[in-house]
Order: sequence, then C-alpha cells, then structure tokens
Amino acid sequence: MSFTSLLTDVSTESAYAVLPFYVTAVLGFGKDVLGLIEGVGEFMASLFKLLSGWIADRIRKYKVLALIGYGLSTITKPLLAFTSHWLHVLVVKAVDRVGKGVRTSPRDVLLSMSASSKTRGRAFGFHRSMDTVGAVLGPFLAFLLLPLVGFKGVFLFCFIPGFLAVLILWLFVREPKITGPKTLPKQTREATSIQGIPRSFWMFLTALGLTGLAGYTHAFLLIRATEIGWSQENAILLLTLANIVYAATAYPVGLLGDKIGHPKLYPMAFIIQALGALIVVYTNSYYWGLLYFILYGLYHGFNDTLMRVLTSYYVPRELRAKAYGYMHGTHGFTALTGYYIVGLLYENIGVQTAFMYTTIIALIGLIVSTYLAVHQK
Repeated sequence: MSFTSLLTDVSTESAYAVLPFYVTAVLGFGKDVLGLIEGVGEFMASLFKLLSGWIADRIRKYKVLALIGYGLSTITKPLLAFTSHWLHVLVVKAVDRVGKGVRTSPRDVLLSMSASSKTRGRAFGFHRSMDTVGAVLGPFLAFLLLPLVGFKGVFLFCFIPGFLAVLILWLFVREPKITGPKTLPKQTREATSIQGIPRSFWMFLTALGLTGLAGYTHAFLLIRATEIGWSQENAILLLTLANIVYAATAYPVGLLGDKIGHPKLYPMAFIIQALGALIVVYTNSYYWGLLYFILYGLYHGFNDTLMRVLTSYYVPRELRAKAYGYMHGTHGFTALTGYYIVGLLYENIGVQTAFMYTTIIALIGLIVSTYLAVHQK
C-alpha cells in the first residue's frame, strides 16, 4: 500500500503543484475561483469517503474499492491537459477527487488491520512518510518538466506513475482474511449508527472540522510566494520543501503518539497552523517564503498522521471503516467552505484578512483539541 501511495502522490502532486498557476496565470481567473476549485475537489472526496466507508463496512472488499479509486484518478488527471476554462478544471479535479474518496477509507482500514494497537501509530506514520516521499518527488519533477514541456506536458506525465501505482496494488496487495460472514451481522450494522460511535470521536471530529474550515492550503501559499518575489518554478520547489518536512515529521509523530498518547499531541497541529497563518499576515519579504512552507509541512506531518490514528484510537475495529468515512468526510466538507472563504477574502480584501481568518479558526480548534487531550480516555 505504501508504494502505491508513493507513486500516486508523484502523479497527483506533479499536477497539483502547477495547477494554481495554470488557473490564475494561464487561464486568467482569480483566487476566489481557485479556492472554489480546491474546495469542490475536497467536497467530492469527502462525499465518496463517506460512501466508501459505508460500503466497505458491508461488503468488506477493501482492495476492490481501493483499486476502483486509484484507477479513476489515474485516468482522470491527464485530462487537465485539454482544459481551457475553470469549469473544465473543476470537473476534472472533482472526478479525480471522487477517486481519492473511493479509495481512502478502504485503504486506511487495510493499514489499520496490518498493525497491532501498539504499533498502529508507527504503521500510519510510515505510510504517511512513504506517501509524502511521492509528494516530494512530484513537485520536483514538475519543477524539472515545466520549462521543458509546459503545463500540458506535466499533466500528461501524471498518467505514468499513476498507472504503475494501480499495477502494484493489483499484483502485490492482498485482501485481508476476515473471519465471520462477508457482510456485517444485523446487530453490528445497527451499531454503526451515530449512537454506536463513542462521544469522544464526535468531539475529535469537531476539532478536525476546524482545521478544514481554516482553509490552510498550499494553493494560496504558492500564490503568496510569487507575490513576495518567488518565480513559479522556485515556488514549486518550496512545495517540495514542505513535503520533505512532512515526510520527515510523519513517522516520529506516530512514534511519539504511541508512547505518550495521540490526543496529547493533537493540539500541536493547531498551534502550527495558527503560527503559519499568522506569519503570512505579518511578513512580506522574500525569505519568509521558506518559513511559510516549512510550517505548512510540519502542520501536515502532525495533522494528517494524527487524524488517522485518532480515528482508530476512539472507534472499535468493527466500526472503523465507517468512522474513517466520517473523519475524512468531515475534513473535506469543512475544507469546501474554508477554502472558498479564504479565496474570497484573499481576492477581494487581501492576504492579511484571509490568513487572519485562518489564524482565528485555528485558535478555536486549539481550544477544542486541548479539551479533548485533557479528557483523554
């Protein structure tokens, strides 16, 4: 699974590293449109993460669902090369994110079943690190390819690593052996209602939703980097830097969480998010761009690892596929709103107002996550 995710991220990140510039500089649309595209993409991923978690709990064919999701994304991203309007880009990204939504919850269940409760944080941390190695290679390859083949060439290139990712999943990943019936018994299906999931999990989702509502995304940081003097190509290298920090952070975060308790670490994600946004508000010189992306990578190292581990921490195994759907869905639904709000503020008022909004929402999330850590079970 980790090598499949690595290659998929090479495909995805090479395309999405250049997409903000393609929308704003080539197609000529504003940051509000960019925020809408980013938000709708997350919304579609969220919807299908919810559906795939629900379906996976019933048919328990996790590999099949993952193959469908990875395959859909592989054939969709190259179509960006043929777009000429922001609506075309929105549709292509939405379909690609449907693929992400279909595969994510089953993939996380496959990972959670491959590790014990004592090593689960390390398993997810290792997976996120491998995933992010691909996210490092993707923007770097985009940096190399963009001057040679242009935006459309970068988009077409995405098919190659995507195809290899699907091939590896098909040939080398096995469906886990699950004892008992292939569909959940009636009493377990009834337990997958909202009432069957612990209250602490819903408090966690409240905190997680605030990270999405904050609208903290690489797309706006890339645009901001060009505003303070970075070229498009060098700004893409900043995204590579962020992903290196992410890759270096994910496994240690999982390991530390295994030792001291994952809820105790979660407030750090909000502290870093608020600090990163606040620095954007109060700085406007060239070299601050480095810190923008270092903090962005650090934030994702904490948030992306812990949100997966905490779902398995709060929810029993038999309800986990659906819980992962709720978790991913919550983040995506709130990101739809958050990205669009930040894009509107950025385009119509200015960068300071947009990122101050992000700071305030992150601080509210810090309060909620701290409460959760104090009341850790």
